[in-house]
Amino acid sequence: MKHFLFLDWLRILATIAVVTVHICAGFVLTNYNDSPARWLAGNFYESISRWCVPIFIMISGALMLSDSRESTYRTFFAKRASKVFVPLLGWSAIYYLYYVFQDRYPADMLDFITRFSANDISIHLWFIYMLLGMYMITPLLKLLLKNAQKKDVTYFLALWLYISVAVRLLKHYVGFSFEIELYFATSYIGYYVLGYYLITYEISSLMRKLAYAGIFVGIAGTFFLTYSFTMQANGEFRAFWYDYHSPTVLLSSIGIFVFLKHLPISEGSIKHFIPAIINKTNFGIYLVHYLVIRILSTFTPFLWLDMNAYLEIPYKVLLTLIISIITVLVMRKIPLVKKLVP
Repeated sequence: MKHFLFLDWLRILATIAVVTVHICAGFVLTNYNDSPARWLAGNFYESISRWCVPIFIMISGALMLSDSRESTYRTFFAKRASKVFVPLLGWSAIYYLYYVFQDRYPADMLDFITRFSANDISIHLWFIYMLLGMYMITPLLKLLLKNAQKKDVTYFLALWLYISVAVRLLKHYVGFSFEIELYFATSYIGYYVLGYYLITYEISSLMRKLAYAGIFVGIAGTFFLTYSFTMQANGEFRAFWYDYHSPTVLLSSIGIFVFLKHLPISEGSIKHFIPAIINKTNFGIYLVHYLVIRILSTFTPFLWLDMNAYLEIPYKVLLTLIISIITVLVMRKIPLVKKLVP
């Protein structure tokens, strides 16, 4: 499979951004009127990071759907099971035990099985369930894309934009929409195919410039519209424009992907210590960082410092990243345990 250097950098940036999103949750989920300055800081950092999940999905689609290597269903799924399902099961058990320790869940195997099957153990693990679904349909998508032309993929993306973005927007502002059954093109599959589209086909210079402008429009729109909606709700947080299918998040996601794709990047840049270590441990960081945040915020007030919010958020992101990376590297040294952080 061809190696795309810019995808490494996208992965690094998205890893940092997803940690930022989870740090900021504690700031924006409070009522604005309780601490306006802290809420605005959280909204600022959250708005510049919401593209993280779409970018992760687009990276997966770019790599998986453009891979021309032939493999059997057994080979394909066996490889993904070891890299995705095993970590999902293992980390679900770890998070469940942590919440048992906190008296949030009962120490009950049936409860664990029920929660695991319903994606109801830890909030951030939803991404792994979604990724498993994308992988399960990948062999079929590859067959379709193998025989598709650019206009066919564009048509699919147009259907996705309508049913997953436009319909949601119309329902919110108008109260209704012309909603037809297009399950084949709904939800995160659009970002998955979009990653393939953007890595496979070149877009015009004009479209690139529009995509770059979309970064600013998307981030600024997310910030100001979320602020506006929250103010209309008397300070109670409103997350409509944070949604990964909101037009503003979509614009920033496309713009950042296109910008990095066309940005001259040297081979040596990825070999610097910090980018290299994040790139090599990104999946493990995703799995462990939420537990690190929970533990730091609960048991280590001398580390989880309160300060000016615009400094506090990057400080907590950096601290979480450092501890997560160390945890992943240590786990990779332990037989069997290393399977949890591939």
